[in-house]
Amino acid sequence: MSELSDLTIKVAPRDQTGRQACNKLRASGRIPAVLYGKEINKSVSLEDRSMRILLRKASGTSSLLRLLGEKGEDELVLIKDMQMHPIKNSIMHIDFVQVNRGEDLQTKIPLTLSGEAEGVKTEGGILEVLANEVEIRCRPSNLPSQIEIDISNLALGENLQIKDLPKLDGVEYVTEPDGMLVSCVGSAGGRSSAEDEEVATETEADESESPDSPSEEDPKE
Repeated sequence: MSELSDLTIKVAPRDQTGRQACNKLRASGRIPAVLYGKEINKSVSLEDRSMRILLRKASGTSSLLRLLGEKGEDELVLIKDMQMHPIKNSIMHIDFVQVNRGEDLQTKIPLTLSGEAEGVKTEGGILEVLANEVEIRCRPSNLPSQIEIDISNLALGENLQIKDLPKLDGVEYVTEPDGMLVSCVGSAGGRSSAEDEEVATETEADESESPDSPSEEDPKE
């Protein structure tokens, strides 16, 4: 995870809002954004190129960022929403939410998988990822960039739940403990590949024993 001092970007106040004003900002290489919190709600803009560089340093959109204003304002924030252009993949708009350093924050953190499930490797199962993120509560200083799940011992028919996640200092999982994250299931109709092969063999045997097409002695309609 990058140091917070590296995840800093300058913002400028934005007086004009609306589609036309936002399009003009984008044409000049800036991104329209809003910053809101308990006691703050203002429109700002930031340089598109600088934001893209910042996102490459950060661990996705779940990292804490610092917004520096023209008058020395220093706000700790999270990206609440980032709208992308459907074709150009350019950043259209960003919603920042203020984070108070001395208070708990509640946010969603991405999940990453490590290892290869035993049920996939040796039993022919298929891995079903049921959740890509998990909601947590913690102080800003304890915010993880991601949460890693080791799936190496996951056998066919087994699953991993919220309660199976690693315990992290100062981090509370908000999602229900029995919430499903990952499951290893059969490859077809709930069967493993070994069972599929057995079914296929039985089918071939049945076909070889089936009667041939009607002989010439059979009556015709």
